[in-house]
Amino acid sequence: MPGSIYVKHVADLPRESRRQGAYERTGVVMDAANLSFVWVQPDLYEGQTDADGQAPGHHHPFDQVVYVIEGEMRMWIGDEVHDLRPGDVAYIPRDVPHGGSPSNGKPVHVMEIFAPIRTDYLYIAEHQLADGKPERAPDGSRIDRRPLQEIRAAAGDSRLTTHAQQHEAGHP
Repeated sequence: MPGSIYVKHVADLPRESRRQGAYERTGVVMDAANLSFVWVQPDLYEGQTDADGQAPGHHHPFDQVVYVIEGEMRMWIGDEVHDLRPGDVAYIPRDVPHGGSPSNGKPVHVMEIFAPIRTDYLYIAEHQLADGKPERAPDGSRIDRRPLQEIRAAAGDSRLTTHAQQHEAGHP
């Protein structure tokens, strides 16, 4: 999908913030998967856990890997409960219910990898996908003010044609 090298420090990437900052994430997209960096505060699910203290869960049609960077979390995957610490990794097959939250009263920082690409998460990688692109106008559009030759060179293997060329080739 992106097809170009992208190098940044994770701390410098813009983050989506939810629930008054108790959940933050950013992302990077690859050709066949995407990854999210997630920061979760211990009070994210306060008042929403079940009788066993488990966080609410979900499932999705994507394979997922969770890698704990910092902190500790309790994660349930299917019928199993796992206590994860820094360096631990969990693989969650597509459509398997799962959920998790910080387990020791401290924040947790994880990296998640999803395959195939979660198109619903592409917006958290906008910083990468827009890298080198024109700035957005207030209405969200982009106006490319580069000369046509520069645009053609940047298009790579895309074929830019004129209306006359299309007509000559028999396309209306």
